[in-house]
Amino acid sequence: MPKIHVSVVSPEEAYNGNAEFWCGRELMAVTVLENGQLQLRIDPRRDGLPWLIETTSLAEGLAEANRRIGAF
Repeated sequence: MPKIHVSVVSPEEAYNGNAEFWCGRELMAVTVLENGQLQLRIDPRRDGLPWLIETTSLAEGLAEANRRIGAF
């Protein structure tokens, strides 16, 4: 399974708490602000199979999303 890469594409997206989580070439999840809390919305895979996520990569991705959103 490819490592997760995090992207925050603009200051507006960061302000809204949106960071994209990419697994290879597929968008896997997006962070959203819900009731003042940063949450992770995991979208279904295009092929219908469940996501199998390497936990260290996910933890690092969540920390990176927090850093990138906070940098704006």
